[in-house]
Amino acid sequence: MHLAQRRREITAIRLLALLTVGLIAPGTAWAQSGERSMLVSVLDSSGIPVEGLAPSDFVIEEDGTEREVLRVEPATTPMQLAVLVDTSAAAAFATANIREGLEAFVSRLDEDHEIALVTFGNHPRILVESTTQIDRLRDGIGQIFAFPDTAAYLLDALVETTRGFERREAQRPVIVAVTSDGIDYSSQSARRALEGLRANQVATHVIVLQNQANAALRASAIGGGGEVADQLYQRDLMLEQGPTETGGQRHDLLVSSALVDTLDRLASILTSQYDVVYSRPTSLIPPDEIVVRMRRDDLSAHGTPVRQSGE
Repeated sequence: MHLAQRRREITAIRLLALLTVGLIAPGTAWAQSGERSMLVSVLDSSGIPVEGLAPSDFVIEEDGTEREVLRVEPATTPMQLAVLVDTSAAAAFATANIREGLEAFVSRLDEDHEIALVTFGNHPRILVESTTQIDRLRDGIGQIFAFPDTAAYLLDALVETTRGFERREAQRPVIVAVTSDGIDYSSQSARRALEGLRANQVATHVIVLQNQANAALRASAIGGGGEVADQLYQRDLMLEQGPTETGGQRHDLLVSSALVDTLDRLASILTSQYDVVYSRPTSLIPPDEIVVRMRRDDLSAHGTPVRQSGE
């Protein structure tokens, strides 16, 4: 090959490369198609976990477009679980039931899961650092009691706990919050708390312990307007939207004695989840909404997308 011809070919290759690069916006990387997954709880009409399902039983949609479900397996990734407990004066009526319920809850979980115990009567406080040792958790549960003349700080506890998950790059973060329906003095907003939970894919379950005396105090505070009324509005908004938007559940209990069965059932649900793997085509823009549902009308699904490394 003559030298002049060789130079012309090299020039043509360089020109093609420049033209190709020019089609990509500055700072944009090539998107890759590939597999994504969701952690999904499937319940029957009685709220009992359903096992033995196949890929054909699930439907996953991204922004309204159905994706191909590739495989379905039992979820085996250990959970990083934070249990948030209301120890404000409004929760004093339920302290014994809270302890008993948490004992049942941690006893149902395998020791592979990391569990932390956080209280939020007065300001949030870590009672037990994240651990796999059930005995340490039981000791911490025994130290739960309500502080007189204190309010709850649920939203503050949610924001701080989510920051901890983010620093640790938790792969399967879960929050279980047990709260009264009393006064809340959190400085954080519902929007701030929800943004953190969604960004870190934290499945959030809340159990609200209702009490007539607390209801009267709430009504008085809301009627008076002002800062306390706004704080209660923010807390209630979080309780309404948080579980729905993160793949969790909300339980409202009229009697605190039902807490034992509720937490025991929640532990069963968490340990019976599916890892649903599906295909996402090439796209430079991530979906705004990911929805999982069942093809069978008698089953319901609650799903949390799995955060990918580097996101």
